[in-house]
Amino acid sequence: MNLLRLVAQSMGYELVSRNKDTSLNFHLLNLIQLNKIDVVLDIGANLGQFAQSLRGSGFKGEIHSFEPIKAVFEQLQHAAKDDALWHVHNHAMGSEIGLGKINVTQASDLSSILEPNQYGSKRFKKNKISHTETIQISTVDNFLINDLVNGTNKKVFLKTDTQGYDLEVIKGAKQSIKQIRCLLSEISLIPIYAGMPHYIESLQVYESLGFIVTGFYPITREKSDLSVIEMDCVMINKS
Repeated sequence: MNLLRLVAQSMGYELVSRNKDTSLNFHLLNLIQLNKIDVVLDIGANLGQFAQSLRGSGFKGEIHSFEPIKAVFEQLQHAAKDDALWHVHNHAMGSEIGLGKINVTQASDLSSILEPNQYGSKRFKKNKISHTETIQISTVDNFLINDLVNGTNKKVFLKTDTQGYDLEVIKGAKQSIKQIRCLLSEISLIPIYAGMPHYIESLQVYESLGFIVTGFYPITREKSDLSVIEMDCVMINKS
């Protein structure tokens, strides 16, 4: 094993035991198993990267992915077409049911209901708005109560990556909080959208609802000093 580690390091990689739980994917799979999760809600699905990573880690259960941008949704549909337990939905999630507008950026995974701020536009060159689309918005409560068969009886893993809109998603899940056993939210140490909550505000909201942190996983950093811009925050519900 020492020889394998040396070879990996010489190529710029590091070998890590699964038991150390240093990988986000393995950590999520462990939480899903420990909490006997019935269904994963993948909000802000983009092209289906999160659902595919769960499948690659060994999760075989029910996934519902939500993506509001029409052209991106069509690619998501294609990605999920051969997976009978992966269901896709062409709408966003928020605090209320209705219509909204989303800013579609040059890089589709940076699209948001919020507008990029000055720092976000400077740091991420493809965070420029190409056009806006009118989208449907639903809520987690509505989905679990009215749209998902036996939804109110299921243990839920909620992943929300909505580029600054995650707290609005949580506002629309107030009736379902006790069902949400695990939560993954992208939180911002340096906001890149106008009106985006700072990570301290996000953590305060999540903790007030009974969630405690099980892991922080940096996503992007400032190139000049490696300070963290965004990170995935993984939580479990202790209420």
